[in-house]
Amino acid sequence: MSKSYCIVCGKEKKGIEIEYDIVIKGIRWFKRNVTKNEKNNVLVVCSSCYSLYKKSRDKFELRERLYIALGLIFFILMVFISHTIAAFIAGLVVIAFLYILSLMNYMPKLDLEKAKKIKKRKSSR
Repeated sequence: MSKSYCIVCGKEKKGIEIEYDIVIKGIRWFKRNVTKNEKNNVLVVCSSCYSLYKKSRDKFELRERLYIALGLIFFILMVFISHTIAAFIAGLVVIAFLYILSLMNYMPKLDLEKAKKIKKRKSSR
């Protein structure tokens, strides 16, 4: 069985498992194929770190929306000022770059449906 580690404090604890989205899957792919150092640990948020997790997740979501909005503004301005394919492509590059910048403080979602299923199984025993 895999060990479960809290993504906030880094200690081996039980908690609510995170959702394995494209970012986490990409990191796991990199560790498996490039560094050959995949441990397959279960990533969770323990109950004592939940408030810190919530603040970090809210901050990430806010910055993500803000950076995408700024990218869209630049995109619209670039296309409005210069009606060329190069302006369109440059606008898309700006949006992608700003989105990547928003991932600098990435915090994954929690898999709440899986946590509810586990809780139901435990309570029905």
